[in-house]
Amino acid sequence: MARSAEPVIIKRYGGKRLYNPDLGAYVTLADLAHMVEDDEELAVIEAGTGEDITGSVLRQIIRARGRYG
Repeated sequence: MARSAEPVIIKRYGGKRLYNPDLGAYVTLADLAHMVEDDEELAVIEAGTGEDITGSVLRQIIRARGRYG
């Protein structure tokens, strides 16, 4: 898949729910892992504060992949 100029913005809401406004749907860590595997740029933003938490979410994906392959 071709890279877009801008990253896909994922918003994290309370209860750690991840929402992709472009799709109008909630997504899972597995969905984000597939995006990374497909070389898509993404940024995860805490909806309440606007804080960029991409690094933290990517670490969660790496830990989950270590447990589940």
